Amino acid sequence: MTKPELAKQSEGSTEQVNFSFRCQPKRDSKYGVLLSYINEDSAQLTRRERVLNALAAFWLPFAYHHQGEISVEELQRLARSSIYQLQLHVQYLRDTFELADTNLPAYALNTKPVRNSSRPAAENYVEEDDDCETETDIVSSWH
Repeated sequence: MTKPELAKQSEGSTEQVNFSFRCQPKRDSKYGVLLSYINEDSAQLTRRERVLNALAAFWLPFAYHHQGEISVEELQRLARSSIYQLQLHVQYLRDTFELADTNLPAYALNTKPVRNSSRPAAENYVEEDDDCETETDIVSSWH
């Protein structure tokens, strides 16, 4: 970014953060299925809301803790808010997929999805361990 661009960006009362993420997984990989879903805007949430809400629920308290300019009380409030948001999402998963409110056994943590038998064999799920995990796939810049 050139100096005039930086000056324009800093003129306002708050400096902006630029964050870019690029990932191009195979369409039938778990990340391909996920990102195709996220890419679709719905009546309920936009893609931006889906991504930022999920990131905030998982990482916002850690981000403020890392920044180091926030009180312990405020960090605890943020952590409680994240826990609440994650619990709401757990309940949403249970309700949507008709799951009992019980602890899952260790074997249930296997995240490889089972395809619906009504789908063609050509759509078999392909697990790819290296989808979107190289430095060239993920680009982030902070200003």
